[in-house]
Amino acid sequence: MASSVVLGAAALGLLMTSAPAAWLCVRDPPLPVDAAVVLAGDPGYERTTMASRLVLSGEARLLILTGGEPGPGDSSADLRRKALALGVPAERIRVEALSHSTREEIDAVAPLLRAEGIRSVALVTSPYHQRRAWLTARKGWPGVVIRNRPAEASSFSVSGWWKDPRRRALVLSEYQKIAYYRLRGWL
Repeated sequence: MASSVVLGAAALGLLMTSAPAAWLCVRDPPLPVDAAVVLAGDPGYERTTMASRLVLSGEARLLILTGGEPGPGDSSADLRRKALALGVPAERIRVEALSHSTREEIDAVAPLLRAEGIRSVALVTSPYHQRRAWLTARKGWPGVVIRNRPAEASSFSVSGWWKDPRRRALVLSEYQKIAYYRLRGWL
């Protein structure tokens, strides 16, 4: 009984640190890639802005945008409009417009990667979503080097995540989704 109380207290103590949120946030050093891939779910256009910078700076040759949901940040057509407004040339943008989830995005982008001869990508999503996206892409894009380049999310910080209801929900939801994706064999 006493050991289970100590174990429970230790687990609770670990949860109330930045470690669980920080583990979700995977970031690689910048290196040139063939394409920057933006996962939809970008209502503030932070992901699209980050990936557009990669293309405009020459770090990525192409910009691939995903999303088949209607609405700002969820439709690849909407993200394309933003990328064009940021100065990305239309001939350097590719879109997939059928996906409705992270797994569907990864599956839908795979043929684009093959068709364009892409061997390396910068995967751009929100920091808390980066690990699940990367694990899913790693399985769905065999032979493609994946560089994790999360957007700077203005509303997300690993510090004190458990104190803020929105950030707490994001972190806990990602752990649930990772477990679900693992059970389905998608990671």
